Amino acid sequence: MNKMLEVWKKNMIGAGLLILNGILLLICPLLKWTFFNELFFATMIFYAVVNAIIFLLTMNGKNYLGAFTSLASLMVGIGGYLFKVADTPKYLAICLMIWVLFLSLIRLKKADLYHDKKSKMWQLEIVLLFLFIITGILTSINFLYESETSILVFGYFILITGIFEFLDSFIIYLTKGKIK
Repeated sequence: MNKMLEVWKKNMIGAGLLILNGILLLICPLLKWTFFNELFFATMIFYAVVNAIIFLLTMNGKNYLGAFTSLASLMVGIGGYLFKVADTPKYLAICLMIWVLFLSLIRLKKADLYHDKKSKMWQLEIVLLFLFIITGILTSINFLYESETSILVFGYFILITGIFEFLDSFIIYLTKGKIK
């Protein structure tokens, strides 16, 4: 059981890094960093690296969700940078929705794993999944404004996503994995 608690501690640290990334994005317009294409790429790559590191540190033979999250973020980040999606709000919204779709499928698989283990955590995962989808849709809609506003909206989205990731791990850590 101690090994599982260590896994959830590492997941909370990774989620904390994602929260800090969201906060940094919120500060960027104040620092006059309005190069959104590069910020989008850097955020996706950071998201991929954090999830890859967490996956490698907590490698479990059955759970590849961190690797899938890392791969999805890497693909969307590189694709978004190569096609300069930040220059066209419609393409940026589509790119973000593709990422939300990938991560939603991963979250759904995570809920299914909890359900298979007969843990009630699957219910929390489904709630977080729906909140994530709604937040992603609202974020995509708000990319029609100027660069500073898009960066702020994206920063809030990454911050909220990090909070969702933290919540999941924190609840399991607090209950010492005994939610049944």
